Amino acid sequence: MKVSRFYADLGLLVTAVVWGATFPVIKIALDYISPFAFNSIRFFLASLLFIPFFKREGWRVGIKIGFCTFLGYSFQTVGMKFTTATNAGFITSLYVVLAPIIAYLLYRARLRLLDGLCLIIAFIGFYLLSGYEGFRIGDILILLCAVGFGTEIAMISYHSKNVNPTILAFWQILSVAIFSTPLALITTDKLTINFEFIYALIVTVLLATFVAKMFQNWFQRYVSVTEASIILSLEGVFAHIFAVVMLGESLSMVQYFGAFLITVAVILISLR
Repeated sequence: MKVSRFYADLGLLVTAVVWGATFPVIKIALDYISPFAFNSIRFFLASLLFIPFFKREGWRVGIKIGFCTFLGYSFQTVGMKFTTATNAGFITSLYVVLAPIIAYLLYRARLRLLDGLCLIIAFIGFYLLSGYEGFRIGDILILLCAVGFGTEIAMISYHSKNVNPTILAFWQILSVAIFSTPLALITTDKLTINFEFIYALIVTVLLATFVAKMFQNWFQRYVSVTEASIILSLEGVFAHIFAVVMLGESLSMVQYFGAFLITVAVILISLR
């Protein structure tokens, strides 16, 4: 079925909105459940939704990439205990800037001057958003999360030509659940089943992991890579909007400028 560019853009925008909404939702849920327990439950449930697309092909590559996905979500979820949902949203988006650098280091992919310029702009933004008044451990963990996701993106770009992306997504999601479970058994010190926890699972499992991923896989085929990247880069902006509404978060003018620089760097590198 052919999809018009307008509806493809709208589908990708919905994806960015959903991904942005997950940051305050997860932050609230972490008051009632430990990070690795949440990730273990979230990704096991999400993997069940992908069973209709299950095939054994690509499992070696999928698990290899899935380990990087696991690192990304682990650093992100733990980091969100120690920083704001707003910071987590904007800093996570740095994976877009880091991916070309990592692709060069891993696969000697072509690197341009613009990639280095965007990296500098992004890290100035990161400093103004997070370090101008002193870095928080949570912000550093979210930065490591961006490295994990940047590595994931670089590996997907390299391997997706030979493996169906939906099957690859299944193995990634299952891998996060598998790698998270032993750590959940060791570190879980709270697990309260309440509305906040269930709501977080609905948003992250059904909407953010399954629906949004399918939207991305489906609609991205009908727009340019640049167009898709720019729309999806709005994830950090929507994270801040939801954090303001749901958590009452706010930023100083310096922090807003830092967030602006990060967004500019992400958009600029999407033009590559």
